[in-house]
Amino acid sequence: MLINAADAQAHSDCGGTAAVRPIPIVTIGMPVYNGERFVRQAIESVLAQTFVDFELLISDNASTDGTANICSELAAKDTRIRLVRQSANIGAFRNFRHVTDHAAAPLLVWLAHDDVLDSGYTERCVQQMRSNDRSVLVSSDFLIIDEGGNAIGTEYLTNIRADIPWHVRRTEFFKFPLYSNTFFCFYGMMRTDACRQLFDQLSEPKYLSQSELPFLVRLATAGEICSFPGALRSYRRVSTSVYHTEQKLLLRKRSLERLAIQARHFFGLIADQISVLLRSSFPARTKAGILLRLVYYYGVECVVRLVKGRPPTNIGGSAE
Repeated sequence: MLINAADAQAHSDCGGTAAVRPIPIVTIGMPVYNGERFVRQAIESVLAQTFVDFELLISDNASTDGTANICSELAAKDTRIRLVRQSANIGAFRNFRHVTDHAAAPLLVWLAHDDVLDSGYTERCVQQMRSNDRSVLVSSDFLIIDEGGNAIGTEYLTNIRADIPWHVRRTEFFKFPLYSNTFFCFYGMMRTDACRQLFDQLSEPKYLSQSELPFLVRLATAGEICSFPGALRSYRRVSTSVYHTEQKLLLRKRSLERLAIQARHFFGLIADQISVLLRSSFPARTKAGILLRLVYYYGVECVVRLVKGRPPTNIGGSAE
């Protein structure tokens, strides 16, 4: 089903989506811009899910390549696809917000146009979400693939497994992930209402690299987050990602200017994490415990790893 962005808003305001067809359990939201190389594979991986009670909401951010044609072709073949074409590029952040605001289902998964889902991904996430009413986000592990689809590694999110007590894994979301891959769970399954509330708390970031962190730290104050074993989602590393694009722009600047920008970004994200913690509804004792663990992490653990020659982990940016 193809609609433009203005019609989508009007349709949503009058409750039209729910009246036309039953509300699905899961919305898979795909914000895409110029994704013709990989978008077909991403969409086909959604349509192959063993869990069939979903909608795929695609927001084409005024692409200038063949993305719209590919999406229209596939949408014409499957009524579970809702395709929205933005009349002008609204930016990656607002495109993510668009698919979130217009999601019909209570559960939401963001899917980058260059990622791929295992056929059992949605079913397993729904099972995990249903197993704990306090969960606001669940995630599988991630298979990392290159532009040709070849496996180049696996990210195991062992620090936030469901069998680890929440008061222990919760601290992971208040750390800047110098030595952690926890940020990958940003691409798990979320409760849609919780995600919408986050957008109301955030302004559009200047840099999208590491934009996962403000979302995750706020989700960690709203409910529990966990991972489960199994690499059921493929995360593609591409040279045209937001992260690589922003890094190329930074490299054009003088070294001191680049260092200042990176430092402001780094410490700004850490300050935001601590601010969210202090403003949370956690008991004072809980806040103090997390702060003490953060002091140890930054003051001891990170220093020891640097001395041993382990460079910090690079973080990819959100997809367009």
